[in-house]
Parts: sequence; C-alpha cells; structure tokens
Amino acid sequence: MAMFLYIFMILFSPAYGAASDFSQQVLQDSIAGTEYKDGVAAYKEGRYEDAVKLWKKAAKSGNTDAMCNLGTCYAKGAGVSSNYNQAVKWWREAAEKGNAMAQCNMGNSYMHGNGVKADAGAAVEWYRMSAAQGNPIAITSLGNCLLNGEGVLEDAISAVECFYEAAEKGYAIAQYELAGCYYSGVGIEQNLDEAIYWYKRSAAGGYAVAQRLLAICYENGDGVEKSYSEAAKWYLAAAKQGDAESQFVIAELYYSGQGVEKNASEAVEWYMKAARQGHIDAQYSLAGCYYSGTGTDVDYLRAFKWYYEAAKNGDVDALCQLAGCYYWGDGVKQDIFKAAQLYLKAANMGNADAQYYLAECYLNGHGMEPDIIEAWKWYNEAASQEHAAAQNAIGFFYYEGWVVDKNPEKAFAAFSSAAEQGYAEAQFNLANCYYSGKGVEQDRLKAARTYIQAAEQGHILAQHNLAVCFYNGIGVDKSYADAVKWYTKAAEQGYPQSQYELGMCYYNGDGVDKNREEARRWWKLAAEQEHEPSIRALRND
Repeated sequence: MAMFLYIFMILFSPAYGAASDFSQQVLQDSIAGTEYKDGVAAYKEGRYEDAVKLWKKAAKSGNTDAMCNLGTCYAKGAGVSSNYNQAVKWWREAAEKGNAMAQCNMGNSYMHGNGVKADAGAAVEWYRMSAAQGNPIAITSLGNCLLNGEGVLEDAISAVECFYEAAEKGYAIAQYELAGCYYSGVGIEQNLDEAIYWYKRSAAGGYAVAQRLLAICYENGDGVEKSYSEAAKWYLAAAKQGDAESQFVIAELYYSGQGVEKNASEAVEWYMKAARQGHIDAQYSLAGCYYSGTGTDVDYLRAFKWYYEAAKNGDVDALCQLAGCYYWGDGVKQDIFKAAQLYLKAANMGNADAQYYLAECYLNGHGMEPDIIEAWKWYNEAASQEHAAAQNAIGFFYYEGWVVDKNPEKAFAAFSSAAEQGYAEAQFNLANCYYSGKGVEQDRLKAARTYIQAAEQGHILAQHNLAVCFYNGIGVDKSYADAVKWYTKAAEQGYPQSQYELGMCYYNGDGVDKNREEARRWWKLAAEQEHEPSIRALRND
C-alpha cells in the first residue's frame, strides 16, 4: 500500500478528480479577489511567474487559497526558485487561518521533513485538522498513519474507516487503499469481490496504480475472470498516464501479442517511454530491440546506449551485453580488454552468460592471458546455473582430458544436461557419443535421433552426419532422398564435405535425377575451399 501522499495543493489534487491543474474546489468556489482568479488563469497557461505575483497580492489581502498555492509554487519551483522553507511559511500561514489543503500540506511537510524537522506526530495533528474539514487527501494520509503506526498508535480498523470515508468522497487513491485492505484482509475481513469493486472505482477514477493492479488481477484471474484483453486495456490506461511499470508491461504484451495484436514497433515505443523514466527492464529490452532490429531498424549505437543505461542502473544482464558490444565492436570501438573486464565484473555478480564468456576469454586468451585453469573454473560456475553452453564445454573438457582426466561417462552426462535444454552443439556431441559408444553403450538409433534434433536447429555437422546415416541406413531406414535433403542443407551452409557428397549424389543419381552439371557445381564450391576429394572429382570427370 502507498505510504503518504505527496500532494501540496489546492492547484490540483486527485482528491476531487479534476482534469485541470486546479482543484474543483478552486474552480467552483466563488473566491473573492481578482488577483487570485487571474493567478489561477496564469498558472493554467503556464505563466508561473505571473501567477506568483498575482497570488502574492491576493495573499496580502488574506486570501488563504492564494497563500496555499504560493507554498506549492515554492515547493515545486514554479515561477520561483524551489524553497521548502518559503513553502512551509506560506502553508503555515494559510493553515493557521483554517485552510484545509494547507493543513494537509503541513502534514506532508512534517511527515517527510521538507522545510521542517520530520515529526510524524505533528504530521498526524495537521492531517487531523484538515480531515476534520473533510479533505479526502488528509483523511487518506491519516489512514496511512494509522495503518503503519506513524505518529500514532497502529490501528488498522480506524485506518480502513478513513479510507472508506475518503473513498466515498470519490478520492481515487483512497479507493485504491481501501481495495488493498479488502484484498489482504487488513483492518477488515478479506473480501476479493469488494477489493475488485474498489480497484475498479479507483481505476475508473484515473489512478494509474489502481489501473495497474486491476490489470494484474485480470492477468492472473485473481478475483475476476482471467482476461488478457482486459489486462491489456488497464495496463494501457495506466501507461498512457505515464506509469513506467505499466508502460513496460504493455510493451511486453505488444511484443508477445498477448491480449493485444502483436506489434513489435508499438512495443518499441512503449519500451522507450518506460526506459526514459529509468525503468531498467525497459532499458534492457529496448536495447535488445535495437540490437536485433525488432520493431525498429538495427542500430548498434542506440543498443549500446541503452545497455549502458541499464547496466549503470545495476542490471547485470545489461552489463554482460555491454561487454559483448565491446567484444564485437557493436555501437562502440572494439575493445577486447574492456570486454573481458566487464565480463569479469558481471561474472562475479553471478551472471551465468558472463561466466561462460569469461571462460571463453580465458580459454582463448581474449583480453587476458590464456589460462585454462581459470576457464575450467568459470565454465563450472556457469554450468552450476544450468548454463547449457557451459555444460557442453565441461563435457568437452572431460571428453578431451583437458585439466581433468579423460572421463567419457562424465562427458556424456554433461552433454546430456546441455542437450536436454535444446542446445544444438551438445545434441551433436551427445549423438557422437551414442554413435561411437564413448561414455555410453553404443546405440546408432539414438545417435540418429539425436542428430535429427541438432540438425533441425541448423547444426551443420549434425546435418551432414544425419545425411550419412540416411545414405547408409545407420540407425534409420536407408533413404537416398533424405540423405540428399540433409546433404543439401549442410552444403548450402558451405560445408565442403557435404558439397562433395551432394555432388556425388547428383553424379550417380542417388536420391535425385542424374545431373552432371549440378554435381560439378557442388564440387566446384567445395574445391574453392581446397577440398581435395572435390578437386580430384573435377579433375577426373
């Protein structure tokens, strides 16, 4: 629940549901003093200095609303330099003359220690004075004091009574607080129906936080029938009011197409709005969109900028991506040493990707002295977090006997863990283990099946080996047509042995019609890579 409401004004307050920058109380009451009315008009037009001059004249004539508004101008720095001491001076004068909003503002000042020494007890007294005049902001703030035991003995039941009183006056924030009490059963018997009723009232009254909470209820089916479209509706309403979290979530919904029509460019717009407010997840997601060209043009400079912002704000995933930008020179001058430093920093913060890439740096001597022991250490750190690529690397260490004794069984286990996560390289290595019987009982059927898993993800060597299996009927029914299919996929990715074998299929008419020119075309492509069998085939044809 919210703590204390930072509303300083008669100028505008959600207490009265006003759409302008001035409360209905100000706009509706027939307040004497031309200067005061002219000041209101000037403020609404953005002529803050003129408003201050006019209100000072009205204040000298004893107009307490003008005094209150002057205090607000000093608090906000509107038309004058921000000065809480001056703000409190004007609010106190108006409050002591009985102005309810000024009394509420004095309560806020004491509660937060702005312009006066923080004193929760004094804040409560000012809130009580304002609340006695029916000010819903003060009533709600008093409720929060009672709920949290700030400046007064904790009394959740009385807090709920305050929230209810202000809620009935139409104050959206009080309606939200009351909904929270019904939802959690604090100060009143838990009642989800009542909670949803008040959340809806508060949301309809324009309170963005309530709109977001209501959206969450619809998203999870909590107290209402689950509806992603309703959730999206309320997230969007809150987002349009500038609620950063809602802007991020509606961006996610547009990105995934959940509750709204999928629209990556719309997602980027909302990520941007949230990112500019400092929303870290939005900054990270926006950077990803620029990096991949999702919903916008590829722009490595902007991707780097937003990864940098998110990393600066403490996002370790962004820090890892920032390291990648330095490593590849994406959006910034390439600096392998800087990349390694950032990977190390992110790795020490527990980021599994960074731990893996740091291990790669140590293994290959990129940005640091080669150190296979350190590489082994960091692969293990990442693998302990179920990082598939690191698990695969661990398997390779055991398979080859690097740092540790050769252990085909442990290699097989590590490959299996990574393969279960869909990591194509590990699926290929696992298939090789089944094929050769290293670390596991030889099983050509399982080998072929596992080659298929990797091949379908585009793994070039798995595609080639699978083609060999089909050509020779190893672990699968013999099929030249399927062999040609997989040789073609690997050949199109530039693998010379597949190009050679595909050429032989065309030359002999295995799985395809004989076609000498097509055979020579594939052999030539392989020969350009100095593939000796293809060079000989061309020479002998």
